[in-house]
Amino acid sequence: MGHLDRSGGERREHLRVQQPQLYVRVGGRVYRTVEWSYGGLLIEDESGALPTGALIRIDGLVHEEAYKRASSPQTVDIRARVIRAMRDEGLAALSCLKLDDAAFRILRTIGGDFTEAQEDLA
Repeated sequence: MGHLDRSGGERREHLRVQQPQLYVRVGGRVYRTVEWSYGGLLIEDESGALPTGALIRIDGLVHEEAYKRASSPQTVDIRARVIRAMRDEGLAALSCLKLDDAAFRILRTIGGDFTEAQEDLA
């Protein structure tokens, strides 16, 4: 079951999930998410490798527990744009432009009750 965040009275199209976390692969490098939704990801980017405005392709996605057990990310095709690079915090906010079917299935499976809660609020 995912932990949903609706703090601050924000009205978002997609609810954010803070737990469980994901690991995403971009250009051979793996990043940990801080929170995520179908619409975007907030990821740890301590090296500052992802500049604001960059168009990126996420080609791998894996659940945090599987990643800790040395499982490789599953192949996906997520197109995203870096909408904010927060260098001082070591974070980057990504907006998902396109998710393939594999990515959507993985996110839906990982999110579990998150999907049902999102539908209930619609």
